[in-house]
Amino acid sequence: MCIISIMHPRLMIVLSMFGLLLALWPGTGSAAGPTVDTIAVTITAAEPPPDKVAKRMTASITAVGEEMLAGRTVADVEINQANYEKLVREIFNRVLVGYSVDQAVITPGTTTRIVVVLEPWGEVVRSVSLELDSGSLSPEVMNLINRDIEQLEEQVGDVLIGLPVDSVAWAGGVSKVVIRELLANQLPEFRSNLEITAGQETHIKLSLIPSGPVVDTVQLSLRSRTIPNLLLAEAGTAVREAAGIMRGLPVAFVERHQKYFAGVVQSAAAKQSLVSRYGITLTPVVEPGVVTEVTLNAETDKYRLTLEGNLDVGREDDTTSAKLHFGKYTGSRDEVFLEIKVIADNLEWDFEPGWGHKFTETTFAGLKYNVSDHHSTLWLNHYIGSDWMLRLEDTPKLDYYEVGVRYKLHEFLSAEYVFTEKENWLRLTANL
Repeated sequence: MCIISIMHPRLMIVLSMFGLLLALWPGTGSAAGPTVDTIAVTITAAEPPPDKVAKRMTASITAVGEEMLAGRTVADVEINQANYEKLVREIFNRVLVGYSVDQAVITPGTTTRIVVVLEPWGEVVRSVSLELDSGSLSPEVMNLINRDIEQLEEQVGDVLIGLPVDSVAWAGGVSKVVIRELLANQLPEFRSNLEITAGQETHIKLSLIPSGPVVDTVQLSLRSRTIPNLLLAEAGTAVREAAGIMRGLPVAFVERHQKYFAGVVQSAAAKQSLVSRYGITLTPVVEPGVVTEVTLNAETDKYRLTLEGNLDVGREDDTTSAKLHFGKYTGSRDEVFLEIKVIADNLEWDFEPGWGHKFTETTFAGLKYNVSDHHSTLWLNHYIGSDWMLRLEDTPKLDYYEVGVRYKLHEFLSAEYVFTEKENWLRLTANL
């Protein structure tokens, strides 16, 4: 792309007029002898234009030179050299706003050389400042965007610094090309609007517009196998507010910075007092989308405290119950605990101390003893992903077993189907 076509739309008209004059120009173009095959252009100035602008100026002068000289004989160029030099000066004096063409020197040959000496008008651009219009974006997101495009101000400065102030209007087109190319590489999820205020200290205001689908809703789930959800709920407001900074951002941007946003959620939760109080380890998971799912898994290696209420549908007896589990880890894999169970139908209480061992990150098993009825139960819990669990219990003395397949509907409610030798039922479990 020639810079002239960006700088001045009437260039094609100017070139057409000069092309007509050249076609009618008397010369020796049809005579025998070596012809001009290539054009080599050099641009010089007391204050050289920026590299990107100089390259496009060079491309434009080369295009004009080829239009005028390519295919003509070297003898023709030598005879009409002064006229050709005058044409170059007149064309670029019309087009290069902010510059005067002081000299245009043509050296004829099969490779014809054109040296153009430019003189800037008045003041030149000494510095460039860039302002990002943040709109409704949070300071945290703006800091992230600034890191993505930290080279942008320098890149635009490379285009504008050294240009005459009067030429910034047309050079702004080159700046916009540079900015869009950089954004396509560094910030592809946004489009931009650009306002340039020219001066020795040129100011550029850049407004970012999300491109593609954006995050409309952020859904937060707080989950734990070792802490009651009621305790986690006190951290919910702060964590939900932190996760909310993703709302309105392009889904692709959140996906590219998934680790960063997971860290924002983790940091907000880590400031809550219960984290230090119970030695909680936080593991956030961000799943970007128009509806972005944020799951914060909170576990402790000191205690395991859970409280649940059960409602059995399709069971004959003991249909309503509650169970409190309090455990203390004695090592990285072993836990001693006490479970207290109450059956609401007859207000029967069961106290069951026990021991558990973590065989893998998803498989736990152990033994508990019913103090009231004097029998032992072997148990195993195996987690399948974040939502499913397989539960096994066997009480040899009573010749009784239970197999349960549990699905977590959300952090406060699970559904489990229970199989026994005599009957099966559906259990709804409130995870308190």
